[in-house]
Amino acid sequence: MAQLLAAAARARARVNHGRWIADCPRPYCANAVKLDPRQPVFHCAGEGGCQMIAEVEWPGDADGIWQALLERPVPTTRNWYPPGHDEAVRLGIPHGQSVADLRAEHREHDDQLAV
Repeated sequence: MAQLLAAAARARARVNHGRWIADCPRPYCANAVKLDPRQPVFHCAGEGGCQMIAEVEWPGDADGIWQALLERPVPTTRNWYPPGHDEAVRLGIPHGQSVADLRAEHREHDDQLAV
């Protein structure tokens, strides 16, 4: 049976294409798991899962982030990364955005489409 690992191994909630997910915090495991809002425990289950169990770290303003992203009509544009997330940093995309940042980004892109 999978063991609960030290508190340092936490799965960080993020939004990907309009759904909350978390990447497995175990080194070398590239699995991600869909989360229910405010789900407290991550289990790296399913095909390709390493069976790790860890606490989920949620942003303090998860509800605001979610509401701001729902304003975007296209689900594939509903993305949010926590501050310093490895993938966002590696790809050079925004991370740690506030609700105001997300809304400003949406307005900017909406304005560009209207031109």
